[in-house]
Formats: sequence, structure tokens, C-alpha cells
Amino acid sequence: MTTPPQDFPESTPQIFTIPEAAQILRVKPSWLEKKAAARRIPFTMLGGAYRFSPEHLQQIILAFEHRPQPTAERESRPLSVARRHRRALPEIPDPGVIPLRPRVPRGRPHSTRAA
Repeated sequence: MTTPPQDFPESTPQIFTIPEAAQILRVKPSWLEKKAAARRIPFTMLGGAYRFSPEHLQQIILAFEHRPQPTAERESRPLSVARRHRRALPEIPDPGVIPLRPRVPRGRPHSTRAA
């Protein structure tokens, strides 16, 4: 980022371009641009380009922060909740139901002549 001129007011907010913000956050510029375009992260649109303030960068960091769960909460969870997401086993078919069979492939009939 370029340094502002000497007579530039101190109260002017600091803003970063996509490459500058990506370097600060240590992410790819394309990732930052995709998230901004999808409205998943805070940004400011100036002159048709995405700009990020230091507050925006802090909010982005907090939005993607993952903290581990305390072990007491993980262990106290009922076993049925953990197993609820498993795939159900196939049921034994009813003896009165005829199972499906695959179709014969379509296409030209196979020739029995030798080439």
C-alpha cells in the first residue's frame, strides 16, 4: 500500500485492495474475491472494486474461526445423537416382492460370424 501525502488528514479510514487484504489474511486473492462476490464477508465497494477496512479484516477472521468443543460436552452427548447420521441398513425384502433385474443392453445385435 502506498503512503499517503504529508498533508493527508489522519482521520481518513485505512482501506485495502483485494491483493493487500489477501496478503494480510494470508489467503488467495481469488478466495477473497469469491467470498465478497457471494456476500459471505464484509467489504466496501468503491469505484466498482472491493475494498476492506481493518474492521472488515477482523470480522472475516472471526467469521471463519473454529474453536474445539470442550471434551465434557462431546462425552456427555447421547450415543443416539452420534448414530443418527449413519446410513440406514437396507431392509430385508418382503418375500412376496419380486426383485428387479437389469435390462439387456440396447444396441446392435452381436454378430456370430467370425471376422
